[in-house]
Amino acid sequence: MWTSVPIDLCYRTPIDIQALWEYWHDRTIAGVEEWQEASYRRAVHLPGGPGIICVHRHGHELSGEAFLTQESDAAAARELLHRTIDAEMVPEAVQEGLGTHPWLGELVRARPGLRAPQHPGWFEVTLRAVLAQQVSLRAARTHTTRLVHAVGTPLPRPIGGITHTFPTPGQILDLATDQGEVLAMPAGRRRAVLGLARAAADGLDLEDGRSPDAAGRALRDLPGIGPWTAQYVRMRALGDPDGFCGSDLVLRRTAERLGGHPLEVSGAQFRPWRTYAAHHLWRAARLHRAAGEGTSAGSARPHAPGGAPHAAGERR
Repeated sequence: MWTSVPIDLCYRTPIDIQALWEYWHDRTIAGVEEWQEASYRRAVHLPGGPGIICVHRHGHELSGEAFLTQESDAAAARELLHRTIDAEMVPEAVQEGLGTHPWLGELVRARPGLRAPQHPGWFEVTLRAVLAQQVSLRAARTHTTRLVHAVGTPLPRPIGGITHTFPTPGQILDLATDQGEVLAMPAGRRRAVLGLARAAADGLDLEDGRSPDAAGRALRDLPGIGPWTAQYVRMRALGDPDGFCGSDLVLRRTAERLGGHPLEVSGAQFRPWRTYAAHHLWRAARLHRAAGEGTSAGSARPHAPGGAPHAAGERR
């Protein structure tokens, strides 16, 4: 049923491929995503049906591939692949904006190709962020994987470890009466999960052309969605270069370690490139932890700090 289609990836160099690979490694959800040393792939919802998009690494270069049920979905798959690697990022612009910052500038100059990888769908990003509230990255991955296998749609024919598409809002709502392990979580978080699914099923679409500010306000109107999640969705799903999860514990600790004073929650000093400032801080935290634990700074580790909303713990 699958048709393999090569996808030409157009991006500016430099690009920090190792950082991309480690970022995906730390967040891979089994069943819907698969991470390997030379490839990353994931199931996606495309206009004509399910698909799988793949990024392959070849030394210092990347190539793309898509497995499609309808060849007419090639353009949509290409767009998602470009979002996944943040292909539209202009390294020179980020360098100009952040490279002279008193203490962050050193990180930016050292890693001019660091990307802000995006995600193929605002609903999935938001749901995963809600599931990760006040728990570790490992626990969030385990819980999300359980959800995928419980209600996600099985692919007609798996490819490698890709077996399901991520659950739709309607499939999540089918769990409203679940009393078992799938939605075994605090009542407030469960309410947030179902409220998000209900809003999406009723027509909420953050990718309808509204501004990032408007999207953030729409999310924060939902139960259990606070500033961290709204900003994270702006960064990961909407391609906003100026989102910032200022309450994130890892960002704050890393900024204080590097800059010598507490981080302003708004991250105003990094505007209009706050998304990239956050990714540089998360990357610095990951490498710092790896070095402290006696591992190679370039090696992939499954329990990296940073990027998980449990640091902020949003409840409403």
